[in-house]
Amino acid sequence: MLRNVKVLVGLGVLALISIVTALIKPTSTYVDVVLFVAAVCVLAFSTLTLFLSSASNDNSNEGWLLDPDGLPDAIVVTDLNGNIKSSNHAAREILPNCVSVASIKELFDEWHSELPDRQQADQVLDAVLSAPDFQYSETLQLASGKSIERQTRPLPGQASRLWIMRDLTHLQTANIDSAMHNTMVEADAARTAELAEQLFHAKAELEEKQAELRRLAHTDSLTGLLNRRRFTSLGEDAIANAEPSNLWVIMMDIDHFKRINDTYGHAAGDIAIKDFATISQNEVGENGFVGRMGGEEFAAILEASDMNKAIRLAEAIRKKTANHQTIADTEKFRFTASIGVAPWLEGEVSIEAALDRADQALYSAKSYGRNRVVGYEFAQV
Repeated sequence: MLRNVKVLVGLGVLALISIVTALIKPTSTYVDVVLFVAAVCVLAFSTLTLFLSSASNDNSNEGWLLDPDGLPDAIVVTDLNGNIKSSNHAAREILPNCVSVASIKELFDEWHSELPDRQQADQVLDAVLSAPDFQYSETLQLASGKSIERQTRPLPGQASRLWIMRDLTHLQTANIDSAMHNTMVEADAARTAELAEQLFHAKAELEEKQAELRRLAHTDSLTGLLNRRRFTSLGEDAIANAEPSNLWVIMMDIDHFKRINDTYGHAAGDIAIKDFATISQNEVGENGFVGRMGGEEFAAILEASDMNKAIRLAEAIRKKTANHQTIADTEKFRFTASIGVAPWLEGEVSIEAALDRADQALYSAKSYGRNRVVGYEFAQV
């Protein structure tokens, strides 16, 4: 490039000298005129060429783009869930179904079907997809005789994952060293697969424990019903969207529960509590939700209900309870329940007032002789 510049500068200088000589001569022949015009053209051409060369050098690194279709390795880009976003020409050559499948798991299905341990390969792939920051490399020995190196890593800041595949079959057949290399890669892949599987199971176990902790925090350990705290919280949520006279509260209590414990033992008392919880939950169903408020006392909130529906449902619980026979070891016995029903009133910002009214109605049911349903009397609905 420097040599070309020197030649152009030399031509430009000669042309400039010719022009100056022609201008200062007193007389000019036809040849002189031709030489003059030629010199001007050479000077203009040299200047323009130097200018374009300079501009080309200045912009030589601008607008540089890499065409993925020109790369020899097969490249597939997915999101973090394994959904395919794009692929290059080499990927479509080595994996023709690139254009017809939507996920990376579908894409590798044919390869995995040719592996000696298909299940392990699927588990490794699931483990990689469950860990967004995981980088992984392995060599797949296919039943067809092909050897495919597969690598994957996340693309920082793009919520995407890069998959790179390379056909190593020709390298394996080249010499003994490549076979030894592949053995080492397989050993590393096995160790990586084991770590990935451990990561996958640890993640699943952690999620299961977290779900169990949430369940324990919200439910009563004996009956599986909502505990008092969770029941009250859901009650506050219910009144936020309730319409006047549409939300009803039921308070329930097992009659003479102490007598059950004293006569049949505390284990039998626990069975009676669980039986009553099952009866209450089955009757309420999708009409609302039930909670154990403590001891032998239970409550239910009925959504989108009215007084008649609430009374009928409470009466159904009372009858089912009275007709039910509880079995504890060799003992069989029956028990009854007293129930109070009350509405939530428009304007109340808490469910506690309705619970108190239902509790007063429950107390009246106890006073009137137990094994009955009593509705709370109020001046206005």
